[in-house]
Amino acid sequence: MSIALYKSKQFLAPLIKIIVIVICAYVFYLQWTERPLSFDSILFSLQKLPWFTLPLMISISLSSWLVESKKWQYLIHDFYVLGFRQSLIQNFTAQAASFITPLRAGEFALKPLFFAKTLRKNIWSRILASNSAQMIITTILGSIGVLFYLEQSLPLEAVYLLISTAVLLCLLVLAIAVWLIKKWDSRNMTLQKWRNTLLYSLLRYALFASNWLLILWLLDDPSTPLLLIRDISVFYLAVSIIPVFQLFDIALKWSVAAYVFQGSPYNVEPILVATTLVWLTNSIVPTILGCALFPFQKLKTIEE
Repeated sequence: MSIALYKSKQFLAPLIKIIVIVICAYVFYLQWTERPLSFDSILFSLQKLPWFTLPLMISISLSSWLVESKKWQYLIHDFYVLGFRQSLIQNFTAQAASFITPLRAGEFALKPLFFAKTLRKNIWSRILASNSAQMIITTILGSIGVLFYLEQSLPLEAVYLLISTAVLLCLLVLAIAVWLIKKWDSRNMTLQKWRNTLLYSLLRYALFASNWLLILWLLDDPSTPLLLIRDISVFYLAVSIIPVFQLFDIALKWSVAAYVFQGSPYNVEPILVATTLVWLTNSIVPTILGCALFPFQKLKTIEE
């Protein structure tokens, strides 16, 4: 390896950190300045909520990341023993990188840099397995929610057609995921490992979705819990299948929430406030933590 190439790789890790942090800060700024809500409206809504609302929502969000870190630790345990603390740091920093890319592409680019080059093919495989498991849970629960959502306005024949279409789409997604995983050499992903990964994904889904239940309950939404769960599952399915940059993520969530929760007795502004609070606790807080931790992490851009 030439001296020039070696020195360029030495500067690569700091450059990656600077780019990720600067772009994240820029995206934060753009999303905040282009919000359809005034800061006074958000403060006014917060004043009507109990003092423990934000701390509790942040705690629930961080709990979901603890589950995600345990899942990541479990996924790679068969070829690399990773401590829980390091797993948590990797997930937070990967969230910061994913914040500025569509379809969590930043996670695929950043996480392998924590490992030796010889392990990166396996790491990519397990990232895909992790995201596929989370998407399978989101798709299944969201599809069930969509069927109940449309049941009130569609004839029975159309509902049956939607069920058949949803099943076929789920099978297609599963087949593509299995093909990709096999192509990326995932022989050690046993049936038991898949089952446990799906259970971790289901638990994480329940945790981060519960922030919606909490904020709507505190806003005295008169809808029944089952109707709220239906709407929340539809909301997460919609925002998961649209591959947008995080620059437009909150705008998409505002639009989807306004449509999905249009049957709510509230006008649009409280729904937008609730969406903003969930977005801040579930997306922004972990991203800020990732940006804060990122400068202190060692990336293996040079083979030692």
